[in-house]
Amino acid sequence: MHTANSIPLKPVASSALAAIGHDPATETLAVQMFQGAKPGNVYHYANVTLIEYSAMASAKSLGEYLALHIKAHKEKHPCTNMGMPAIELPPVKLSKELLAGLLTGREYGKEMLKEEEMQAKTAGLIVIFSANDDLMELRGAIIAEFNCYDGGTAHIDAKGLLPDRENVVDDDELKDLFARQPAAHSIEALWSAEEGYSWTYRTDVPHATFEIVEDGEAYCRGIVIDVADLGGAA
Repeated sequence: MHTANSIPLKPVASSALAAIGHDPATETLAVQMFQGAKPGNVYHYANVTLIEYSAMASAKSLGEYLALHIKAHKEKHPCTNMGMPAIELPPVKLSKELLAGLLTGREYGKEMLKEEEMQAKTAGLIVIFSANDDLMELRGAIIAEFNCYDGGTAHIDAKGLLPDRENVVDDDELKDLFARQPAAHSIEALWSAEEGYSWTYRTDVPHATFEIVEDGEAYCRGIVIDVADLGGAA
């Protein structure tokens, strides 16, 4: 009988799965799921051939492949919860490029899972995209909304979204705003500025881009930023 880590696991770039492995002799697929933002239990799926495992390992979305081709066929691929592995694997670092790749193709209104938001926060990544016709959404390391009807420019630093000057009345808060402004970076939301998109973004901060669709058509080109590129301390 397999123990939780008797099948060697390798970390994978996925928002749903921490690591996968396969035993060709017994045709057993091993999958370590994320529990919150951390790697959790290992699950073994029976009757998974090496060809099926190779197809999963090379799939654009490992989580989607697992759900559609393995978990959906419970009679063919019964599952056993093997518990936590004795040796914890170092997770694949979630970079802005990797996260942007995972988010590309998401449907408007279903841009990120809660687990992905937690993972982005842990990795120090900020995901920026548009909601409705007047909001800039910030998720991950910074959670905020910015009103930008017909477009607008927000300013952020490692501490978060800077408030609008007219909304600050407290002297200490005003002093803090003035201290943060020189090092803040602008994030410009552009409404209908590029053919085929309702929203696009422009900034001088290094970033990766991803595509949000609505009814199969491009809606928003969002961006992912690393807090480390904003300078200062969070």
